[in-house]
Amino acid sequence: MMLLVMNAHHNQRDLSVEELKTKLFKTSRPKSAIIINEACEKGFFYLDISLIDKRKKNVKPGKLFISEFDDYLSTLRKISN
Repeated sequence: MMLLVMNAHHNQRDLSVEELKTKLFKTSRPKSAIIINEACEKGFFYLDISLIDKRKKNVKPGKLFISEFDDYLSTLRKISN
């Protein structure tokens, strides 16, 4: 889930809650909703209401998670060289 959210973030595209639930094919939709809500409660993600369709919520990474993820990628690049 975290990779899907970060991929959307780095490609500057929106990822709705429903799209994310669909992409998490190994878990049920209710379980996916619980996981997304827990990630939001813990500050990894937040939900951003779409400006075009107020019913649609996009999953966005939190600032701290973006920073930690970028540090992780940087460390992986250093190790692989």
